[in-house]
Amino acid sequence: MKVKQIMLENPRTLHYSQTIRDACHLYRQTKVNCAPIVDDKNTVVGILTVFRMLEAIEEGATFATTVDQIMERHLQIIDENTAFHDIREHTMDRLLIYNNEQKLTGVLTRIDLINKVHGALMSSEHKLAEANRINKELRSVIEASYDGIIVVDSQGLVQMVNKSFFRVQGSDHNPVGAPIERLAILCRELLIRGYQRVMVNGKVTFDRYQGKNLTELAITASPIFDELDYLVRVVISIRDLTELNQLKLQSERYSHELKSLRAKEQKDLIYHSSAMERVVNEALRVSGVDSTVLITGESGVGKEVIAKTIHQNSPRAEGPFIQINSGAIPENLLESELFGYERGSFTGANKEGKPGMMELANGGTLLLDEVGDMPLNLQVKLLRAIQEQEIFRIGGRMPTKLNIRILSATNKNLEKLVKEKKFREDLFYRLNVVPIKIPPLRERKSDILPLAKHFLDKVNERYKMQKYFSYEVCKLFEEYNWPGNIRELANLVERLVIMSEQDTIFPDQLPEKFLINFSSSPLRVVIDQIVPLKEARDIVETELIIKVLKEYKSLRRAGEVLGVAHSTLLRKARALGISYTD
Repeated sequence: MKVKQIMLENPRTLHYSQTIRDACHLYRQTKVNCAPIVDDKNTVVGILTVFRMLEAIEEGATFATTVDQIMERHLQIIDENTAFHDIREHTMDRLLIYNNEQKLTGVLTRIDLINKVHGALMSSEHKLAEANRINKELRSVIEASYDGIIVVDSQGLVQMVNKSFFRVQGSDHNPVGAPIERLAILCRELLIRGYQRVMVNGKVTFDRYQGKNLTELAITASPIFDELDYLVRVVISIRDLTELNQLKLQSERYSHELKSLRAKEQKDLIYHSSAMERVVNEALRVSGVDSTVLITGESGVGKEVIAKTIHQNSPRAEGPFIQINSGAIPENLLESELFGYERGSFTGANKEGKPGMMELANGGTLLLDEVGDMPLNLQVKLLRAIQEQEIFRIGGRMPTKLNIRILSATNKNLEKLVKEKKFREDLFYRLNVVPIKIPPLRERKSDILPLAKHFLDKVNERYKMQKYFSYEVCKLFEEYNWPGNIRELANLVERLVIMSEQDTIFPDQLPEKFLINFSSSPLRVVIDQIVPLKEARDIVETELIIKVLKEYKSLRRAGEVLGVAHSTLLRKARALGISYTD
């Protein structure tokens, strides 16, 4: 600290001809206790203190006495750049301060010196207290951090660790004061490498440690510089990602389970078989990404339902779901339906032009149904549209950007069509990123009756009816091969409900192909031991009544299915000890 930093700058002066009255006025106005006295050339010739003025008045001076009669003429002058420690032992009560040009720039009295020093001490004490407070808060923040934190100095010695470090380290060993090389921790080599990189480059470094049992640690080393920009410390944080990864996996599992539950609640997605459960799980798994999916299976197995399930469980669920059937649209119209056209493109075209299905699906999902029937000349344009996510309308010169997901479905063997040069190989591989094959209904017998009941409920609700299937009809449904799959089942159920004159639908109302199967394949009871006829009859009746009650949950409904009166079934159930609800 230099004198000019603590002196009273640009002090007010008195001319030697001014009086004590003028001096009093100056002291009262400026609240100083001394003033330099100057001559006509503004040269300092003396100094007058309040104490000397009071002393002169006591000796007989009056307010009219001029200051040159009572001023002190012995002056102590020092340079304003003099260091503070060079004047600490000075005996003079006041000093006149000059600059390099020998001009008066300030005054320094002992009282000023004491006040300045006291103020500096108080300021230093305040700054020290503030620094201690900030340091304490910083330590509290470091201690509260969930990440393990190590502070290492420029010599490689550990200065500080927080509580979380011991948790990450897996032991109570305190490394404070020890070299970083002696740390007993799984990722010690990565910590040392991070520290050394920071010391060399002075930049933040990142690293990751992966151990057994999904253990994963993220390591960040950060430099700390002092006010002179010297690197003095390295702060290393260790974040344990193991629990986070486990929570992420758990969240993904719960999300998948939630999607599965939602899928089962979809009105059109009815299944009990493990084969269909596998298909639905595949659809849900792929719904979270934008990969193209090729859904294959015989006609009527429910390819469109699976496509809708993918869309409804995807991030695009709020966007449109557009379906175009390549086999249902004439070849000469398919291009305009798919890509759209500009006005005036051809005779009979809409005057304003028309967007194609791909444009209408923007932001959502496009299902290319029966994609195996798409003409070869259109397959090239479709491949480009999928890869570039842009199309040209017929007659258009500027491309239209797309943001769509492509799903495709077919009942044909595309690999065979590729070999026969009837389907482009490059388009096949572009569509077949994720294949999903739906098994036919005959390969998932356990889905037949739930689907039949679903369609029965829908038709009953639509036509305000209350029709039921007899037990024999249900059995025939399970034994039939259903070449038309779910579509055939749905159509048959609607026909039976409409054409049946009774509330219960019996086998004689089924098509002839069912009856032939029924007559040639009578119901059989497996006999594995010899019992009396009455006991055998009771066993068969008991199993049959339990099966029907389990299926229809009501004695009255079960009686209709079994073809017996409600009271007869009630009596038999009581006699056989069967519990029931009605």
